[in-house]
Amino acid sequence: MTPEVAIKQLAIKQGAELVGIASVNDINRYAPPGHRPDDILIGAKSVIVFVGRPTTRGAWDSPDHHSYTANFDFFRIRYGISLAVAKFIESKYGYYCAADTPPPVGFNASLSLKLCAEMAGIGTRGMAGGIILNRELGFINIFACVTTMPLEPDSPMKEPICPDTSCVKMWERKGTTPCLDACPECLSGELEDGRIKWMRFDRRICSTRAQTLSPNSFQRLLLDGASEPDPEVRKTMLLGSFSRNALQAIAYSPVVAQCIECVRNCPVCAKAFKLKR
Repeated sequence: MTPEVAIKQLAIKQGAELVGIASVNDINRYAPPGHRPDDILIGAKSVIVFVGRPTTRGAWDSPDHHSYTANFDFFRIRYGISLAVAKFIESKYGYYCAADTPPPVGFNASLSLKLCAEMAGIGTRGMAGGIILNRELGFINIFACVTTMPLEPDSPMKEPICPDTSCVKMWERKGTTPCLDACPECLSGELEDGRIKWMRFDRRICSTRAQTLSPNSFQRLLLDGASEPDPEVRKTMLLGSFSRNALQAIAYSPVVAQCIECVRNCPVCAKAFKLKR
């Protein structure tokens, strides 16, 4: 058994639904300095990418948005997958690994997991916020392990998954797509000859609408509360339900994410998440 097969089998056993391998050299062709795998781990040669559905298909289809976040699956297990693979590589093959990428500073990500997933042949960019779509899984959650071990990389997909044929027809009729129509404030873009010509995801707008219980919102709550002169109002602000929900979100990460409304009507996701009734 080759090291590549052994690593992928372990990741699948740990809970990943798909695994791919990307070359650091390929990633560095697109990633700017300071946001490359070898900025995280000196001498990095490969990035192992793990993906899975963010939640169950039933929760995805639920009209109750709380069910979506309450049933997060891959978010909860991805660190364990990456750590298990990192320990396996270091103990069996003797190469360095970094099982978790550093957290971003503000909106400045240390490493683009989307780019890693593309280079690993797991999916291609979607119009909805630059997400990565996989034809089997739809909208995917991504994590990665960086290693100095030289591994045989997988090839990027030759044909883009997005836009779907139905999206191209909608664009020709209406000049929009299901995702752009769902959230024109956060998303913009254009199709040309059945391909994405350009796309833009304004994360600053999205975060103020979809991440209202994020660490940033809690910091603002503390500032507003400390500045409130009325003691009763200050008590309500700091001990009320909103502050409790914000703290819970930071501790358990059930709602610190995009709202995903832009991909609910995505035909690729609709096909991938469909089951029997």
